[in-house]
Parts: sequence; structure tokens; C-alpha cells
Amino acid sequence: MNRNDRLRADALTATVAADQLRAADNDLEAAVARALHWGASWAQIGAALDVTRQSAHRRYRHLPWDPATQTRWTEPPLPL
Repeated sequence: MNRNDRLRADALTATVAADQLRAADNDLEAAVARALHWGASWAQIGAALDVTRQSAHRRYRHLPWDPATQTRWTEPPLPL
């Protein structure tokens, strides 16, 4: 295998890994959105994620859960 083939294979492997990370992050956001919808506090979510409640709030506060469609959605930004 020449250098270009090895670099191409490495890049494809990294692409697959990045896609798996993106899927895991989407699953985590959906779980946090569900927990929020069903009444979990930021302290409880932070404890589950092993971060502070402030850190959990800062990262996930924009993720409402829609129980009708079983999906999370992102609030649009507020107008300026």
C-alpha cells in the first residue's frame, strides 16, 4: 500500500468515526430533551452527565422535546 492509499484509508476511517460521534451526540441531545420535558432538573441532568448544572443548562437549554412526534427540536434564535 502506497502512502496515498494509506492516507485515503485513514481519512475514510476518520469520517466513519466522526459520523458515529455525530449520531451519539444526537442521541444524547434527544435523551436530555426528553428528561427536561418530563421534569428533570438541571442538577439531575448535570449529575447524570457528570457536569455542573450550569454547564448542562448552557449546552442543552435550547432542546425542547415534542412528545407527539417523539423528536427533539431546536428553538429558532430570538430576533435582534
